[in-house]
Amino acid sequence: EVEDTLVQYLVVRMDLQKDMGWPLGSVITQGAHASSKALWELRESDNVKAYMDKIDSMHKVVLGAKGEKQLHNAAQKLQDAGLEFRMWQEQPENMPTALATMPYPRS
Repeated sequence: EVEDTLVQYLVVRMDLQKDMGWPLGSVITQGAHASSKALWELRESDNVKAYMDKIDSMHKVVLGAKGEKQLHNAAQKLQDAGLEFRMWQEQPENMPTALATMPYPRS
C-alpha cells in the first residue's frame, strides 16, 4: 500500500513585497509564522501528529495571494470545504499576511 503523503499548504500575500516593499525575508517569515501557528494550535490532531513524526521529510506547498482580498477568499474556500487552517495576523498592525492549513493527504 502506497502511503498518501501529508502536505501542509501555505498562502502568503505577494503584495507585501511587491507593493509594500517588505524584504523577502520578512515575507517568508509570515509563512513560517502561519505554519507554526497551525501546527501548534492543531497539535492534538492525528494529521499533525503523523506529519510531525516525519519531521525530517515534511512536505509543504507555498502559494501566493495577490493581496488581502485574495487571502480572505482562500480562507473562505478552505472554510467552506471544512478544512482546518490558521491565519497569521502581523502585529501590531493586526494585518492578515498568510495562512497555513493543517497537513492533509496530498490526494
